[in-house]
Amino acid sequence: REATSGITRLLWGMGIFNEHIRGSVSLACSSYELPPVIAAIAADQPDELWSKEQHAGVNKVTYRTPDGMLSSAQDWRPGEPGHQEHIWQATLSPAVTIFTSHPACASESNSRCPNYWHGNASLPRAAQWKDTLIAIYNFPKDDWMGFTHAYFPVHGMDEYEVRDGWAFGKAGDGYIALAAARGLDFQTHGDNAYRELRSPGTPNIWLCQMGRLALDGGFKEFIEKVLALPVKFAENQVELTTLRGDHLRFGWEGPLLLNGEPLSLSEFKHYENPYCACELGAPVMEIRYGVDVLRLHLEDEA
Repeated sequence: REATSGITRLLWGMGIFNEHIRGSVSLACSSYELPPVIAAIAADQPDELWSKEQHAGVNKVTYRTPDGMLSSAQDWRPGEPGHQEHIWQATLSPAVTIFTSHPACASESNSRCPNYWHGNASLPRAAQWKDTLIAIYNFPKDDWMGFTHAYFPVHGMDEYEVRDGWAFGKAGDGYIALAAARGLDFQTHGDNAYRELRSPGTPNIWLCQMGRLALDGGFKEFIEKVLALPVKFAENQVELTTLRGDHLRFGWEGPLLLNGEPLSLSEFKHYENPYCACELGAPVMEIRYGVDVLRLHLEDEA
């Protein structure tokens, strides 16, 4: 139902035509020709994609498989007042997107920004390594809302389970697990029933671990594997071993440690992934797929 879905349907055959027709009609009536290398990349479905990028000082990462995607902005102004920032999101299907936030008020009206779901009253410190994410919230103890929460839409999931301090979800062959240092309260009443997980107090640490059938077996097997993971919460820090066997340590201050070595959360290239590696501000960008190359000249010729 995205406004760009019809455009992608026209360009590389993925997506659907829907009520958002302006872009699709404009494209169909234009003389634009999509470079074949872009169409090939758009339709590519690798078993694993790890992408890093930087835009105006925002360093972002994306981990994608055929069964799900996890994206986040790394260490973006933690503790500062937020506005519209969407710091991280896990995606299992068009109906199943999961994220956490620190609500600024009880209103869900678009006239309020930030509000209950849109943006954050206080920005978290987030770090991601492939299919595992940590988001640390540290706001004043007299904060009038007093909790952080996760959007967890079980209505779109094939299966879900909340147990032993974790919330688990399945959509297709993709899985997700969420936990919070201060515990989870699954909402079953009110406007956000069966789509909200609350965790009271501050500081608080949220964990997200994604999985998939091809790597983790059935959903029940995934649940048991996650529950067996060693996770150690401290006041403002967490240590854990991921489903892939990597040891992570991350806190409100200091680096993200991956198997004991610091992993940079900043100063990324403009793009760095299997298709393109380009420094921010470079005059030329090369986009590759197989033996094909699209070379873009970006320097100012004025």
